[in-house]
Amino acid sequence: MTLNGTIILKGVGLHSGQDCELVISPSESPEIIMSNGIHELPLRKFKLSGTNRGSDYIFSDDSRIKTCEHVLSGLAGLGIWSGVKLTVKGGEMPALDGCAKIICDEIIAHSDKSQENNINALEISEPVIISSDDKTRFIAAFPCENLHITYTVEYKYIGAQIFDYDYSPGNYFNEIASARTFAYESDINYLRSHNMALGGSLDNAVVIAESGIKAAGGLRFANEFVRHKILDLTGDLAAIGRPLKAHIIAVRAGHELHLKLAQKLRGD
Repeated sequence: MTLNGTIILKGVGLHSGQDCELVISPSESPEIIMSNGIHELPLRKFKLSGTNRGSDYIFSDDSRIKTCEHVLSGLAGLGIWSGVKLTVKGGEMPALDGCAKIICDEIIAHSDKSQENNINALEISEPVIISSDDKTRFIAAFPCENLHITYTVEYKYIGAQIFDYDYSPGNYFNEIASARTFAYESDINYLRSHNMALGGSLDNAVVIAESGIKAAGGLRFANEFVRHKILDLTGDLAAIGRPLKAHIIAVRAGHELHLKLAQKLRGD
């Protein structure tokens, strides 16, 4: 599908708690372009940071657009890789529903489904492995004929979750897009004291507490947490600037390792 209408989304930033606006408009560019109203770059040319509970895209003057992963996940998940310009006001993507369901619904409603978004996928010929300094977390990409993700997480009060996912736009929409972001209740005061999660609420997040899970309407999937990590990974790999054919295996990885893998792959 290709975007054929303009989408305007407003809300608060998940971390800043400030008003933000995202305009998604059709473009003649063969890539996805992102702008803060002053500077603009294709996704593959941004510097990246995944150290602050989200994925930040950084311009050459060190200004940045924060928490890009959910919106980019929706675009990549639906197979849109060109003909789009994202203009962000407020320095951060609006949190919306804490996942990619709203963005996917809007993209589908404003797209021509008869037009294919034909961008050559990146194929790898040998494994690429990125690990944390203490070797307890890693992400690896292996040659594969399509995109397949195996993700494993383990969280206090929840235990281990593993999910095997074969990418297609339909699978993404049905299995991944509505899995929400989450946080520990015990971490919220700390996060807010460090200017994070200021826009978080049960409208856009699941809260994990010793007493149980707090989620508006209950969990959407029994393994919603690991599905959200795949949502994040899909958005973070969008930094490559085109689709990827690989089997990704991630164990307790997170944004920082996701983006290091994306940087390595787009560099090669």
